[in-house]
Amino acid sequence: MTIRDIGVAMVRLGAESLRDHMLGDPILTPRHGFSAVRRGGLWCFTSTKLDAGVFNHVSGYGTFADASQRAIDLILRHYASVGRSAAVEVLMPAVSRSARALLERNGFRDDGVIFQCHIRTMTRSPRAHEIAGFTVARVPKGDARRYSKLATEGFGGPGAIALVFERGWIRQIQRSRRVAAFMGRVNDTPAATGVLYRGRDLAGLYSGSVLKRYRGRGIQNAMIAARVAHGWQLGLRTFYSWSDPDSSSARNLRDEGFRTRFEVHSFSRKTDA
Repeated sequence: MTIRDIGVAMVRLGAESLRDHMLGDPILTPRHGFSAVRRGGLWCFTSTKLDAGVFNHVSGYGTFADASQRAIDLILRHYASVGRSAAVEVLMPAVSRSARALLERNGFRDDGVIFQCHIRTMTRSPRAHEIAGFTVARVPKGDARRYSKLATEGFGGPGAIALVFERGWIRQIQRSRRVAAFMGRVNDTPAATGVLYRGRDLAGLYSGSVLKRYRGRGIQNAMIAARVAHGWQLGLRTFYSWSDPDSSSARNLRDEGFRTRFEVHSFSRKTDA
């Protein structure tokens, strides 16, 4: 796979993961007015109740879907119909300058970087990290709820957005063959979480968290290595992860051999409702 091929596959797999979180819950999906629809090959994600970018954006522009005037017209029509501004996530530099210029000619503004994308292609399985008292193991389906509650705590506690992902991981750990969840323990006490979300040729690292009292011991790095080692055993060689720009998570990924290869920018425009 070329680096652009990896970027395209990464965006596609990330969109499918978000779709599964937003559409699968019989209570939260209608409560938050969630929808994930295809328009011109693009994924258009919407929440009519939660004004959060993660649930209100377009995925695939110039990667797994065409960057065209028709696509932009469909985007604007869709978001006008639901009373939301349009926000297009653009993978740079994979999306061409001409495609970005087309957005700007249609009144979209580049609001800057929202995520960094880190890639690692393996030639051998990673080494395990030796941390006193620390172990990591795959989470059985029966412990999906316990895992997801721990991940919520690791990400800072409950809230509307956190609950969507908490309930989403419960469902996916229990039902999806794509998902392998891992829990790290310190002296047999739950301390860290992480998911490997598998595609055909690559896998994404999601849901990585460490409880505050266990940070600073290298546990996040150990969780990254454990998930990559599991993917290696399944025959996968390319892995990716998203992070906030130049965050501690980004630094941990780089320490584990990942390289920052892409940035996601948000291009936004108000629609005529």
